[in-house]
Amino acid sequence: MNDKLRKEVIFISVVVVILIASAVLNVFLISNISNSVSQNNGAIPVGAEVIHVVGHQWAWTFIYPNGTSSVNALTVPVNRNIALVVNSSDVIHDLYIPEMDVQVYAVPGMNNTVVFDPTHTGSFYFECVEYCGEYHYRMTGTLQVVSA
Repeated sequence: MNDKLRKEVIFISVVVVILIASAVLNVFLISNISNSVSQNNGAIPVGAEVIHVVGHQWAWTFIYPNGTSSVNALTVPVNRNIALVVNSSDVIHDLYIPEMDVQVYAVPGMNNTVVFDPTHTGSFYFECVEYCGEYHYRMTGTLQVVSA
């Protein structure tokens, strides 16, 4: 084997090893991220507070069990199961509350449900993470977790 061919084989081998290593790392990281985000389209637990969420260009509307509503502001009690029933009035949106590990799609004509249990009080940021049009950046808000 001449010197040029040997260098070529070594170079290709190193590139292949790097590609395989990065693929394995990506699969590991993606599986960990997917496992940490709550997405529950099953049954709503008994006793959970059910809040209906409607995504529309370019705001979130939250409708509470007592019939009141708020825009871009969600208030929930601490240490209680919260079920968000999410849909959209126009295009696909994606509600993401990072501190609660909540991410759920808002799709026109379809209800998606996610259940979470806030364990500490505070104010937390949420946003739409699915590009939904010109003013997508305005689809942000605040989750207030308060003492029951």
